[in-house]
Amino acid sequence: MQALRQIRKRMELLLMLLIGVAWGIILSELMRRTRWQFADSFLQARGHFPSSFRTRDCHTAPSTSVSTITPTNMSVPLASRLFNETRILCIVPSSPQTHLSRAIHIKRTWGSRCNKLIFMSTKEDKTLGAVDLKVKEGNSNLWGKVRASLQYAYKNHFQNYDWFLKVDEETYVVMENLRSFLYPYSPMEPVYFGNKFRSPQVKKGYMSGGAGYVLSKEALHRFMKFGFSNGSICSNRSYGYEDVELGRCLQAVGVVGGDSRDDHGLNRFIPYSPLQSYPKPPEWYPPYPYYKLANVTTDCCSNSAITFHYIYPNDLYVLDYIIYRLKTFGVPKDLEKMPVKRLMKNEMEKWRNDLPTEGKITIKLFPGTSQNTT
Repeated sequence: MQALRQIRKRMELLLMLLIGVAWGIILSELMRRTRWQFADSFLQARGHFPSSFRTRDCHTAPSTSVSTITPTNMSVPLASRLFNETRILCIVPSSPQTHLSRAIHIKRTWGSRCNKLIFMSTKEDKTLGAVDLKVKEGNSNLWGKVRASLQYAYKNHFQNYDWFLKVDEETYVVMENLRSFLYPYSPMEPVYFGNKFRSPQVKKGYMSGGAGYVLSKEALHRFMKFGFSNGSICSNRSYGYEDVELGRCLQAVGVVGGDSRDDHGLNRFIPYSPLQSYPKPPEWYPPYPYYKLANVTTDCCSNSAITFHYIYPNDLYVLDYIIYRLKTFGVPKDLEKMPVKRLMKNEMEKWRNDLPTEGKITIKLFPGTSQNTT
């Protein structure tokens, strides 16, 4: 009998041990799932910055009308913080013929990093994000399309964004560099940025359409309120060079063309491709810039470049790979920090008084015409 009691006790102890192990496994699994769920909810709450992985469908970036990120939260990547704090609507003029040959590749690369991306076309495509502006197609009608694009952005999206970027389908944009550049400036000032060119029509210069330009909230407001319907200062024709026409119109309503060059005088908005023209710019370019080209370096472009023009669709993916995925072993990067806010009053006054580089230039105003200026 005593032997049977000892065997029973041993069996009870073994059974209790097995029950304890089973409960331990169950509790461990429950805690692991809870951590996963918490991590997922945390990423959603902080507005995780969209991925640039090329084989994945690049949907429009999440709404940032209400920011859940505070500037003091240093655990959040700077690009993610700027995504919420410097909200940019990207406007890309397109056409039904280029929806699948060009526009879709923008959406799959740099366009996925816009706060919102809209293709301005003459045929609606909800999957792509294209709207029908009901304007004439063709390069000769580009000013009419850009004009209608800005009107559409103002009517439908003005309240939700701080800056309004217009670029061509042949342009690549480094959105993080654009946000970093814009962050120090107030979107409530009448200013726009790009690569400033000279023109006899626009005394204070205009921003190259190929390199792209970005309007502040106040600049777009003034364009629509004071210029859009005033044919004496803002052309209501569909033809003409869109960048020159917009520059003339913005100057007339008191919008200032800002200086987007870096500390070395190198341009951030590049109206040509570095894959085709590096380190020297193409021959057509040197006479156009409003400011004298920098001679402190042999580089053509700023290390904080924002846009490149004349980019083929396949090259969009090449640039995406080089900028976002290629790693250099053993080469440390500079410690990044948030840009410093600037006193807009001083900056605006300086830009208002900027003068173009002296010299003679021949600029084409409209197809088949040109004019000399000094």
